[in-house]
Amino acid sequence: MKLRTYKQILFFLSRLEFFLESEKQAKPSPELVKLQTDSELREMIHWLYRDVWSKNALGFMQRSKLLELINGDYGILLWTIHRLEKQMIDTPSIAQEDIDAFFQRTQNEIHYLASKPVEEWDEYDTSNYRSLLVKTGMTKKVFAIFTSDVLVEDVYAVTTKPSYFFDTKEEAEAEIDNILIEKKFTRDELVVHSLWLLT
Repeated sequence: MKLRTYKQILFFLSRLEFFLESEKQAKPSPELVKLQTDSELREMIHWLYRDVWSKNALGFMQRSKLLELINGDYGILLWTIHRLEKQMIDTPSIAQEDIDAFFQRTQNEIHYLASKPVEEWDEYDTSNYRSLLVKTGMTKKVFAIFTSDVLVEDVYAVTTKPSYFFDTKEEAEAEIDNILIEKKFTRDELVVHSLWLLT
């Protein structure tokens, strides 16, 4: 799905949020609940009520009790918006846990990177891993706007990730034009770089 489509869906979901919040529906719709696994319900409740429910406490709850804790369709909508927003900015991680999970999921444990510790990887290994993510359809190329002091090799290392990604370089350049109209930056202070997002 194109990022533009994600943004459109999020726009409409945000408009729907106002109506569902005022509806004060106590129970979620049965049709909507069927689309959630027990694991997803636990994640949702933990996210909605992090200060109240621990993951351990939720781990022992039956589905019926989990459904009682959800604040109608409104709670599910908030969770859906959160997950879509997260998915739109989720870049591949070069963490051992994620790499192990990737090779297990793709049943490619014999690949040389599956047994090579990530702290020993060089540029070639990282590039090879990203190629595998692309080949398996787990990432897609997107474009983002950075300040000009961010180099191509640093796009994954920046502490403040871009809040928006674009499907094409042209869309990102058009957004720079909009930013320039607001006079918050000059043309030479911004640059567009490509990177890979998890799909």
